[in-house]
Amino acid sequence: MSANLSFDYLSELYKTNPEEFEEIRAQEIEKCIHCASESSQHRLRGIQFQVDSIREIHKSAPMVVCMKTSEMMHKSFDNLRFQLNKYTGIEEYVEYQSDTTEQNLKDKQSSAKVLRLRQ
Repeated sequence: MSANLSFDYLSELYKTNPEEFEEIRAQEIEKCIHCASESSQHRLRGIQFQVDSIREIHKSAPMVVCMKTSEMMHKSFDNLRFQLNKYTGIEEYVEYQSDTTEQNLKDKQSSAKVLRLRQ
C-alpha cells in the first residue's frame, strides 16, 4: 500500500467519496498483483475476480461479503495445510465447515431481540 494511504484516510474517503475509494482500491490491488511473479499473476487475477464477484453479488450486505471472502480464504488455507501435511505423512483432510452462509446470517439478523433499557 502506498505510504500516504492510512486507514483513517481510506475510511474517511470511503464515507465521503466511495468512487475515488474504489479507484484507489483497484490501483493498490493492481500494484500488488504486478509485484508478484509472472507465474502467480494469472492466479491472483482469478482470485481477485472471485472476490469482486462476491462483492458485486452481495453489494447490499457487506457482512455477507466479509464472511464469504473469509470462508474462501479458510478453504484455501485448509487446502495448503493438507498439501503440506501430505509430505509429513499426515493425510487426513478436514474440509473447512462454515455456518456463516448468507441464509444463516439473515436468520441471525432477523431473530434479534430488542431489549428496553431503563432511563
